[in-house]
Amino acid sequence: MKRVLIIGNGVSGINVANNLRKSDKGIEIEIFTDESYHYYPRPKLIDLLADKITLEEIFFYRESWYRENNINVNLRSPVNEILPDEKMIVLADGKTFTYDVLVLANGAKPSLPPIDGVDKSGVFSIRWLDDVLNLKERVKKSGEVVVIGGGLLGLEIASAIQYSGVKVKVIEILQWLLPRQLDEIGGNLLKKILEARGLEIYVNSATEKIIGNGEASGVITKDGREFRCNTIVVSAGIKSNVELAKNCGLNTNRGVIVDNYLKTSRDNIYALGDVAEWEGRIYGIIPPALDQAKVVASNILGEMVEYKGTVPSNILKVAGIDLFSIGTIDKTEGYEVISSLNEDRGIYKKFVIDNGKIVGAILLGDRRNAVYIERVVKEGRDISRYKKDILSDDFDWRRL
Repeated sequence: MKRVLIIGNGVSGINVANNLRKSDKGIEIEIFTDESYHYYPRPKLIDLLADKITLEEIFFYRESWYRENNINVNLRSPVNEILPDEKMIVLADGKTFTYDVLVLANGAKPSLPPIDGVDKSGVFSIRWLDDVLNLKERVKKSGEVVVIGGGLLGLEIASAIQYSGVKVKVIEILQWLLPRQLDEIGGNLLKKILEARGLEIYVNSATEKIIGNGEASGVITKDGREFRCNTIVVSAGIKSNVELAKNCGLNTNRGVIVDNYLKTSRDNIYALGDVAEWEGRIYGIIPPALDQAKVVASNILGEMVEYKGTVPSNILKVAGIDLFSIGTIDKTEGYEVISSLNEDRGIYKKFVIDNGKIVGAILLGDRRNAVYIERVVKEGRDISRYKKDILSDDFDWRRL
C-alpha cells in the first residue's frame, strides 16, 4: 500500500488528500500541521474577524469526515526535518514517519517589511486562525486601528475591524489600492467608495516607523504624518516557507522549484500552492492551488499529468464591493483596451483585447457576468464581432 505524507493542512494539502481518496480508497494518507485545528478556508478568517460567523462555523469538514475518508491529520505536529534518502520526516518532538511519496503543501508566512518597530507588542499580521483570535481580543481594547497595506487582505481586515465599530486607517505604499487586481482607475474608484463608507485611506504613503515604548502607540509615515493607535496590522504579502525544502537539499528560489508535473528536484517529493515556484511564478491565490492539487494527486496515482498554469482570476467581494479581475489588466501597451467608468454608480469595466480575444478584464461594482467572462478568457474565444457591445449592461455573455 502506497503511503503519502502531506506537510500542510491548508487548501493545497487538504485537496490533494481529498482527490487521492476519491480515486483510491486504499492509499494511506497522513497530514501534518503546526496548527491545533482542522482545515478551514482562509477567506473565512475575515468573516470570523467581523463576527459574521462563529468559531465552529469556520471549519470546512466535520471531524467525522476525516474518519470516514481514512485521512489522518496530525495536529500540533510541526515537521523539523526531511530526510529524502531515507524517505522520512522528523517531527519537532522527535517522532519519525516514512513515506513513499511526500507532498509539500506548507504554504507561506506573512512577509514583514523592514519597518522600525514592527516587532513591538500590538503589531499583528494575519495568516492563521490563532492570529485572528488574538487580534479580535486586541481590537476590543482599541479605539483606533492602523492597517499597513492596501492589498486584498489588508482591505478585508480593515473592513472587518470597521464592521465591529472601530475606526480604521489604511496606509498603502503604492499609488492605488489592490495593485494586483486593479489598474489605477479602478484602484482610485475603490478608494472613493471605501472612504464614503468611513475608512480613512492614504495611498502613495510609506510607513517609516512604528512608535511606542515596547508597546505600539502609533505610526509615522515617511512624509511626516503621525497616526496614533495601539493596534497595528501589517499586511504586506507573503513569503514561501522554503526552509524545510532548502535544508534537505531540494532546489529552491523564492519558492520550492517544481517541474511541469509539480515534482521537486527529488522524484518522490511534490510541492504545490504558496510554497511552490513553477516557471518562476508563485501564484499565492486559491484557484491555482486547486488546479495544482488535481495534478499532484493524479501524478501520485501514476497518471503523468502536466500542469499548464492557471490564468489568475479573482471573483470576490472586497469590503462588500463586487470585484472580478482576470489576466493582464495594467501593462496594456500594444493591446486594445475598452473601458467604461460610472463613478456615481461605483462601476468600472475594462477589457484588454489581443487579436480579438480578451486577455484581461476588470469588473468593479458589478460582477454579474464574471463566470461567463472567465470562461471566455480561459478558452480564448474570439469576441471581435461583439466589441462594441460588451460594455453594455444588457449584453448576454452566454452567447459567446
